[in-house]
Amino acid sequence: MLLFGLTLAAFNTGNNLLYIVLSMLLGLLFLQNILAEWNLRGLKVERHLPPEIFAYEGALGGLVLLNKRQHLAAYGVRVEELDGGEARSLFGIVAPGQSVEAIATWTFPERGTDSLGRLRVESTFPFGLFRRSRELEVPAEVLVYPRRRHGPLARGRSGTGAEERPDSRSGGAGDYQGLRPYVPGDPVRQIHWPNSARAGQPLVVLRQAECAETIVVRIEGKRLEQELSLACGQIVRHFAWGHAVGLELPERRLEPRTGGAWRRRLLTALALYGER
Repeated sequence: MLLFGLTLAAFNTGNNLLYIVLSMLLGLLFLQNILAEWNLRGLKVERHLPPEIFAYEGALGGLVLLNKRQHLAAYGVRVEELDGGEARSLFGIVAPGQSVEAIATWTFPERGTDSLGRLRVESTFPFGLFRRSRELEVPAEVLVYPRRRHGPLARGRSGTGAEERPDSRSGGAGDYQGLRPYVPGDPVRQIHWPNSARAGQPLVVLRQAECAETIVVRIEGKRLEQELSLACGQIVRHFAWGHAVGLELPERRLEPRTGGAWRRRLLTALALYGER
């Protein structure tokens, strides 16, 4: 609008000063177009996806911007997901031949497998008069676990942990086994405050009886998505407590085990349940 107004005023008044200002603006637009194009050339983007992604929860990862040029730095570049994930990052300066990683948060609305494709790289460098962008094809596939819901530990209910051994958490019985991070549902009295203060996060005393518990999480399929969300929250919670956890689905049963690999297998079974 400013450029249009100056052009109209210059032609109507014949004022040489307006012609000079108009020429300067046109020169800035021309220079902006050239520099903005150069600023986006030779850029490559990579993803450092989060190790675990839960539906409706922001998962922290990173976007890496690589400047493959030999002599020109990249300034004020913004990278954004176009095909899913709702992630974006802003990069201030990326030196020639260097790469910079910025934190990005991916959010997915549904469980299961999802695909990432195009990334938009844009910048208003150098004068901020307009935004220039280009799209990069960076395909990737992610597995999204169900949304975590931390329901009550009720025995025999769908989607919740049904202990096959008596619950001994409340009393904190057994020999001392170490410390673990606090998770929702832990009694406050079991927090080890001196070590929590040194670690900068709440730590809970882990007892031998707690480690020995065996849990089976059951899915009946009556309210599938709600049950899967509750089961996901229970599996994450019980593994954090050091339990051996299994999963009982309508058509199969996974016997209780411990370990990070088994935890991922149970969460994967929930994420892919019902997919063809």
